[in-house]
Amino acid sequence: MAALEPSTLPPRLVMGGVLVLAALLYLPTLGFAFVYDDHWTLLANGFLRCPEDLALLLGPGAHAAHVPDAFRPSAVAFDMLTYQVFGAHAHWHHATSVLLHVLVCAGLWRWLAARGVAMPMVATIVAVFATLAIHAETVAVISYREDLLAAALGLEAMIRADRAASNQGGARPWLAVVALQMLACAAKSNAVVFPALWVLSRWCGPWRIVPTRWWPATSAWALGTAIAIGHQWVVVGDVSPYADQVGIHAAAWPRAAVLARSVQIHLAYVQQMLVPWGLSPEYVDRPASWGEPATLFAAAALGLAAAHAIATRSRRSTWTFVALGTMALWLPTANLVPMPNMRADRFAYVPSLVACVGVGVALVAAGNALARRFARPLLAFAPAIAFVVVQGAVAQATATTYKTDGRLWEVALRRAPDSARAHALLGEIVLSNARGDEGGGDPALLARASAHCRRALALAPDDALPHLCAARLAVAGKRWSIALVHFEAALARARAREDRILTALASVTLDVPEIPYPERRARVDALLSRAEREFPYASEVAAAAGRLEHRLGHAERAFTLYRRARKLRPERWDVVFWGLELALDLGDSSAAWTIWRGARDLLPDADPKWVDATRRRVYDGLRSFPNRPHPLPLTELAPESSSDDP
Repeated sequence: MAALEPSTLPPRLVMGGVLVLAALLYLPTLGFAFVYDDHWTLLANGFLRCPEDLALLLGPGAHAAHVPDAFRPSAVAFDMLTYQVFGAHAHWHHATSVLLHVLVCAGLWRWLAARGVAMPMVATIVAVFATLAIHAETVAVISYREDLLAAALGLEAMIRADRAASNQGGARPWLAVVALQMLACAAKSNAVVFPALWVLSRWCGPWRIVPTRWWPATSAWALGTAIAIGHQWVVVGDVSPYADQVGIHAAAWPRAAVLARSVQIHLAYVQQMLVPWGLSPEYVDRPASWGEPATLFAAAALGLAAAHAIATRSRRSTWTFVALGTMALWLPTANLVPMPNMRADRFAYVPSLVACVGVGVALVAAGNALARRFARPLLAFAPAIAFVVVQGAVAQATATTYKTDGRLWEVALRRAPDSARAHALLGEIVLSNARGDEGGGDPALLARASAHCRRALALAPDDALPHLCAARLAVAGKRWSIALVHFEAALARARAREDRILTALASVTLDVPEIPYPERRARVDALLSRAEREFPYASEVAAAAGRLEHRLGHAERAFTLYRRARKLRPERWDVVFWGLELALDLGDSSAAWTIWRGARDLLPDADPKWVDATRRRVYDGLRSFPNRPHPLPLTELAPESSSDDP
């Protein structure tokens, strides 16, 4: 039976096959845990559990309350929706990221097909984009789905703009462009360049474009972008969402040194997209000089590419569109404004939408040349298949880096051995595995954690993370005074997420014997007041403050804080157990039993020794205080459970 030519296959069948490929490639991520910023933006973000406060995203209120990424209301609202539907089940959130990636691939297919690109070419371009290895970080880490969301919305806006420019649908497509562009920019700021990409595609793209209604098009794109930028200005008071993070490296170094490094970074992105070598979960920022050979070579390569693309604009070639479009999409991440990371693999996700057009065209041209040279039509597919297989294999292997936090930072340290962040975070992970009862633990793991913390301090003494690592190491050894010094140093150097530092500092301050007790109490009260005032949606603040109030004997205050912590993060088993202990301390054994009975679903995640000790305390309480209910409604601390038998 003769083989079918690609052009004779139903387009929907081919499209479905490519989209299935995009999904299957990242199917293993469904078994991954929460990693990286997932803990901050999803698990510890109590705002996602408060849908009644969603309107705060429209103004500066959420940002003032330190809601993570409040300047990206589309992304936060999307996270709130997915949490309300899926809870804290990592596999469903990973499935959502995979689905978003598939939707982006579908959007790219629809846009290219609407522009009249032949189906075999569209299939090649989308398959290249679907399997590009540099996308592994974006798809595998849940908290980076903001890039996926922005790309999906931006592509849909491009499709609607094409329809509107062709006088299809009256005013409705223009209104859709405004809304979609506004939502895309509100998901990730790099979407502000989609209007420029659309204009470039019609000005110098390789497609034959009918006369365009430029003014309505420009107005729609501009309005959607202006609304999003205006909202961001209202929220953070600046065009850059990181303007208030003065401690980031890119703001501390001279602008010329930052841009010199940025030129090298962006040429490296091109290499990584074509040859997936050098992909890494960790990025050590360094300044550079314009006199360095690497900077001169990168600047010359990028400059010549841009100049040639502009010079050949009249030919309406694929090269012109790809070169100028990719560079335009990289502008938001080109370090023109300071960013927390000068580079990251995920920054290449949106620009690769255009870069893959060029790669796909080159692969098809190479395949056609091979087929003609050897007179074998099937060889036309060989370059594209080889590229997709290699990229897909590397992408899947790279994605496994993000399976767990431990694996992530082990790999990060191998790739960047002089990263203070990798040393500090790996030190904390090792320390958490080393802890035992009563401050003891595995001596080998404690020594390893100590080595990581010391190395982190040596590499970056002015960063907060090394001091946090050293402080937690000191807490494990009950060296309260040393822990206090390092926690205070971490707080002074922190540029974000101070909530966990404030609560840890309050806990340690209460145990420092060198400070008089009244002064300790006053410091603790001041720290907790600040934490509760500045971080009202941080579950860690409510939980830690409740624990401290419990220690101090303030039962009603502890109950209120435990209840707040349960609302902000109902998956925390330790808060449930603390509430159970409060009930036992107050002699309300029936409330303790109710809490214990409802906690069965949380027990698999809890410390087995703590579970066993708590079980014994509950049964002892039932025997000792069978009928002593307390006025506090302690049963409100019980998790919802259908089980009647613990």
